[in-house]
Amino acid sequence: MKFSTTYILFIFLFSILVTGCESAKPMEIRTLKRLELNGIPSASGIEHGNGFYWIIGDNSPYLFQLDQNFRLLEKVSLEKLDHAVDGVIPKLKKVDLEAMLSMKWKEDSILFLFGSGSKLPERAAGWKINMHNPAIQERIDLLSFYELLMEETKLKENDFNIEAAVELDGKIYLLNRGKNKLISLRSDHFIEFIEGQRDDLKIKTHNIDLPKVDGIEAGFSGAAADFANNRIVFTASIENTSDWINDGQVLGSFIGIIEIDQLENHYHPSTVLITENEGTLILKVESIALKNQHGNSYDCILVTDSDGGQSELLELTINF
Repeated sequence: MKFSTTYILFIFLFSILVTGCESAKPMEIRTLKRLELNGIPSASGIEHGNGFYWIIGDNSPYLFQLDQNFRLLEKVSLEKLDHAVDGVIPKLKKVDLEAMLSMKWKEDSILFLFGSGSKLPERAAGWKINMHNPAIQERIDLLSFYELLMEETKLKENDFNIEAAVELDGKIYLLNRGKNKLISLRSDHFIEFIEGQRDDLKIKTHNIDLPKVDGIEAGFSGAAADFANNRIVFTASIENTSDWINDGQVLGSFIGIIEIDQLENHYHPSTVLITENEGTLILKVESIALKNQHGNSYDCILVTDSDGGQSELLELTINF
């Protein structure tokens, strides 16, 4: 049987359309667990490393260590982080710890904590913490690093707000919330800069377009690395506020995926709104850690900041 050229072309185009529709399957979320984080104020970052979960709070002088069942094991005091009253640092004095990543620092496995940089120089501090012995730690001045980032990315101070960090394939990725940008640099160059062995950095920046609610664009809030697939799994929240110092009405939060191999300027990642009982979950999700991955499915742990109320932990499964 012979087929005309037009018929063959039609079948070819139809197969592409069907394949495209299959690949565009929307992300889905299933909530497994939701619990309060007693004694952990304003949770802002979570990392899964060395068999534990590690949580920071943007106004807390502690790094919190939890076991696999989310039981609090230890409150690690952060060196030279004072001004706390009843375990909480006042807003005008806080370093605003928002981002945390696990990485190799030469021979050591460490956690690196970043102040947001949203108010300089007060919020330009970081901590390098040994994951095997958290008492071994160092407070680091990040002002020159943040000033260089702002210069290279052309971000003004009121648009600069580092909310998340991951290390992936020898690079550090910083997620900026003031204007949604993905900033990347080599991990070894970062270490050399922090240790004073170099004064320049090769920095790449991508603008990321995130969804809107009521005309307000979501802003990055957390991130985790999918090493096997070279992806960043991130959270983004929507808060009706005119700046990054004052809190505002929370309109919801998203989970999304950035494919590093497909990055381009004004990249549109796949995202899904976090819902509960078929309605928007009105919580400000601040960070995410990956617990397990099964094919096109992630088991995720999220933390929320209730701006004065009780922080929460969410356990979710994402299918995509």
